[in-house]
Amino acid sequence: MKKEDRQTEKMRDTIRYKTSKKRCNLYVKNFPAEWEEENLKELFEKYGEIEKIKLEKKGSACFAFVCYRTPEGAATAKQNLHNQTIEGKSLIINHYEIKEVRELQREEAIDKSNYE
Repeated sequence: MKKEDRQTEKMRDTIRYKTSKKRCNLYVKNFPAEWEEENLKELFEKYGEIEKIKLEKKGSACFAFVCYRTPEGAATAKQNLHNQTIEGKSLIINHYEIKEVRELQREEAIDKSNYE
């Protein structure tokens, strides 16, 4: 198999894997800046088994990805925690969207608006 074909197949496998985990991953923002992964785990583990938490702090922006073992755990956490006020901040929780899919949706929206 050619190198280009292997890279294409690897990308397909990556997208397939990310798609399979899509409903299990939550994107969380607007939580207290001093929080660490342990604080997030304590809050989110009530709703299901957590596979992984990835916390990102870039300047004043803090956000996290919380990955559950099952889509049900993620859905329950989102339903119960979205817009909940914690230390004066209202949590914002969305299902994680794959970057490649997000870009395609954005391009489609631009094409649609240009057509109209």
